[in-house]
Amino acid sequence: MGGKAAAAKARGVVRAAAAANNEGGNEDDRPYLQVQNTGDIGQIKRVFDECVVSAVLDMGHEELHTVTNVKIGLGMITCALALLAQFYPVKFPANYNVLVLCVASYCGFNTLLQLYITYVEKGIVLFTKPKAVGGGAMSSGLAVRCRMGRFSEDVTITLMRGDAQDVTHAAAAETTVNVCEYMYTDGVMAEDKFRAVVEDLVTEFESGKGGASRKTR
Repeated sequence: MGGKAAAAKARGVVRAAAAANNEGGNEDDRPYLQVQNTGDIGQIKRVFDECVVSAVLDMGHEELHTVTNVKIGLGMITCALALLAQFYPVKFPANYNVLVLCVASYCGFNTLLQLYITYVEKGIVLFTKPKAVGGGAMSSGLAVRCRMGRFSEDVTITLMRGDAQDVTHAAAAETTVNVCEYMYTDGVMAEDKFRAVVEDLVTEFESGKGGASRKTR
């Protein structure tokens, strides 16, 4: 198994080429999504997260990488401090001050990273750049959140202004779907059916008719 396939299997997501259309002979080049363990809520959520992100980006939105880049930066600093403490070229106890500084800084940056994830990222799977639609809700970009309870079969998709990140905001739109309605028994996702739900929600948000709506599909 190649490196990419092994990584996909580790994530619990299998991507394979779509089957040919038996009637027209045309192929759907977009790969499909499959969950290998349908009893694993984490795998199921990752598949739905990936489909939501793909659907939003395919509608002309461009991903904003700022939050991800900050997380990577904080993680790299934290790892660098750990490596410095481990491989500093002076033996103990002469390196005592350096060790104390590295350990304290490691704890500080790790805490900062966790706070950043909790209070800035807040479970949001996608931030987008502002889209040129003549102002309104889209002038700030999108913040897309997917939530799924540990023992729940429902996924809640929330679209919010990127600058507000508030589900109660007048422009926010939200819908809840049951995963059983969008996944076959073998774990293959009914991607087109689910993407239609996401696209309808994005269209509703872009039109400014979200109004913190609550829908169950």
